[in-house]
Amino acid sequence: MPNGSRPYSKFEKTRIISARALQISQGSPVLVEIPKGEFKPIEIAILEWDAGLIPIDIKRKA
Repeated sequence: MPNGSRPYSKFEKTRIISARALQISQGSPVLVEIPKGEFKPIEIAILEWDAGLIPIDIKRKA
């Protein structure tokens, strides 16, 4: 959930997860425990999203 009062739109969520997956694929440390056999960056980024651990935020215009 973002810091403001509105939840993320599906477009914002997709952008955040895809940006995090790119970071993971380029060697960024993973912030969740990876299940055995899990190695796709997009699936790892989704696990991080579900855990609320993605260190990315979106600035919105007022």
